[in-house]
Amino acid sequence: MLKWTLSELAKYRQTPLHFTETLDLKQELMERDPEILDVTPVKADGYVSFDDGDILVSVTLGGKLTVPSTRSLQPVVLPLDFTFSEVYLTDERHKDKYEDGQLVLDLDGDTLDLHPAIADHVLLSIPMQVLTPEEAAQGIMPKGDNWTVMGEDDFAKEQEQDRPNPAFEKLKGLFPDDDDKQK
Repeated sequence: MLKWTLSELAKYRQTPLHFTETLDLKQELMERDPEILDVTPVKADGYVSFDDGDILVSVTLGGKLTVPSTRSLQPVVLPLDFTFSEVYLTDERHKDKYEDGQLVLDLDGDTLDLHPAIADHVLLSIPMQVLTPEEAAQGIMPKGDNWTVMGEDDFAKEQEQDRPNPAFEKLKGLFPDDDDKQK
């Protein structure tokens, strides 16, 4: 269930509480982010320890998330395999004993519920740019009738090529006086 009261967690002062849970987050995540196409059950494996009134949590998540490619909208399966750590404070004065980079949160009430934190971290793990393996390997860009997306390198190459318009090239010899003035 991944939900414990402070009195239950106080029993784990000496040895951390180990948990392994498989969560069905599909509906919740798809409601929060409509671009998510599918989510396998997410396995959460972690430890909760109670230290001087603070709750230290470390959770490793595993599963798969399917989202559209940011280029072609083709489905891309992203593996979920990461660990996150959080500290929940029961006393705000303890905040100073933790490093700046640590995620330190105030405990809301007298119950620790890790379900929302797990869902949040799964959503935060989705990269800004998602590519199919072919798009990543070959640099494939979307295109359509009379248009194409070009990368920065292709754009720079095209700018280097100073191709005059052939229609204007034919007019060059018509006004020889103007050609001499431009030189």
